[in-house]
Amino acid sequence: MRRLLPALLSLALAGPAMSHEFWIEPLDYTVAPGARIEAKTINGEEFAGIEYGYSEGAFKRSGVIGGGQTNGVPGEMGQKPAFNVPTQGDGLHILYHASPVSTLTYANYTKFERFVKGKRLDWALEEHAALKLPTEDIRESYFRYVKALVAVGSGAGADRPVGMPYELVALDNPYTSGGDIRVAVLLGGEPAANVPVFVFVREGEAVEELKLTTGAEGQVSVPRRAGAEYMVNAVHIGLPGEQIKSVTKAHWQTLWAALTYRIE
Repeated sequence: MRRLLPALLSLALAGPAMSHEFWIEPLDYTVAPGARIEAKTINGEEFAGIEYGYSEGAFKRSGVIGGGQTNGVPGEMGQKPAFNVPTQGDGLHILYHASPVSTLTYANYTKFERFVKGKRLDWALEEHAALKLPTEDIRESYFRYVKALVAVGSGAGADRPVGMPYELVALDNPYTSGGDIRVAVLLGGEPAANVPVFVFVREGEAVEELKLTTGAEGQVSVPRRAGAEYMVNAVHIGLPGEQIKSVTKAHWQTLWAALTYRIE
């Protein structure tokens, strides 16, 4: 987290927003070498939401990895899709985006409780009571750490950590391997055990939600379905550090990780 804080805090804090998933959604998950990769950034749930355009400030910690190269994500203000980058040779490409800090306020405890229980993070309610935190105007700061996997040409290669504080890493290449896809949850670069994981599987117009939990090694196994698009999500909640707290006045901090890919 420390590497990202100075840049993130230098950006304006967002106003109230809904705590929904944020993800990268490529227009095509398989492209030819020499083509461009275009991908939307969307805030919503169950593969439906509001598309966000490009801004230089928000994309300072974004990039594309492929062909042995790591490059930034250039663009013009308001550009949609936000990602419009050239391929970097044959093989698997990793798109990633680390957002600046944003904040929201829950007007009352009921709304905060609904969010926490919905994300299967019930322990935070006990902590909230033990710390005698307020039951009205509960303030949350949050960061988004999202990735997408795109197959260029053969799609060969492997996902890997890109150094985000909270991150999902596919341990199997969805474009070249058979069987289920193992996904690791990393917190501070270390495997996170007993973490709730939500998987949205889109087949045509239908979207199904799967609820999984990481094991002792911080991994889940996501069932493989041909012709389906996947959005894997995990949310970490904790108390904000003093630097974040002094700027945001937040009572809680959440880190949202997402990984999208497609099984052909």
